[in-house]
Amino acid sequence: MINLTKLDQLLANTGDMCLKRRAKKIVISLDPRPADTVLDAGCGDGFYLHLISQLTKAKLVGLDDNPKALALARHYVPNPHLNLVLGDVMHMPFKSNSFQKIICSEVLEHLPDDVAGLKEFKRVLKPGGTVAITVPSHNYPFLWDPVNWILERFFNTHFKDGFWAGVWNQHLRLYTPDQLITTVEKAGLKVEDVQYLTHYGLPFNHFLLNLGYKLRKSQLFPTKVTTSLNKFSPASSKSIYQYFLQIINSIDHLNDRKFSPANSTVGIFVLAQKI
Repeated sequence: MINLTKLDQLLANTGDMCLKRRAKKIVISLDPRPADTVLDAGCGDGFYLHLISQLTKAKLVGLDDNPKALALARHYVPNPHLNLVLGDVMHMPFKSNSFQKIICSEVLEHLPDDVAGLKEFKRVLKPGGTVAITVPSHNYPFLWDPVNWILERFFNTHFKDGFWAGVWNQHLRLYTPDQLITTVEKAGLKVEDVQYLTHYGLPFNHFLLNLGYKLRKSQLFPTKVTTSLNKFSPASSKSIYQYFLQIINSIDHLNDRKFSPANSTVGIFVLAQKI
């Protein structure tokens, strides 16, 4: 059973409320145990692997096609139970029926064929195993990305890349709940749970996060300051960043209630099983 208090502590320095919510939902839903082998396919910098490594002794595998992302994961998750692999989620370098639990977070929207991609997830998943899936919602809140919200509804277009791409940045598609459920079922997986994550947020939330990331990666601030802004770092009560997080958290508490498909939401979560 996941230690929820410790999980909250690990997430305390996360300024991206959408990431924070989906990370918590993924970890709790998968509930990884010491005997499990868990794959994060498209692991990026290894944040989910970091969380799980602090909560259980499960064997962890991270897969990504970006060597720089894997280097970051290796730096942030120095865990003896972790194996990082360079590879493509469409053609995973693993035997069939290898994993009890898989994370597929913010991956499907990048794939040229999402059904084929999920079939590959199913192949490496053990019978009875589960995969936690998150994708960006097409019915996103106005405040999260006002620019593309207006462009889509009134001009049937959106920014595809660059700073103003917002919620569409590097994405081939966004999903409605029905579209995601249909995609999962076409891949031969059984949908066990559907949740809608993060309705409330700051105005231009996505752009603020993008700006914050660029500032953290710049050399404008001392190392001590940029380290305090890192989601992998423990929260510091003396940090000015903590006052900003208090504002973020006060807004995020509004997202504690469950939302229906009729509500706008930043992300959609599905837990699916291989039967």
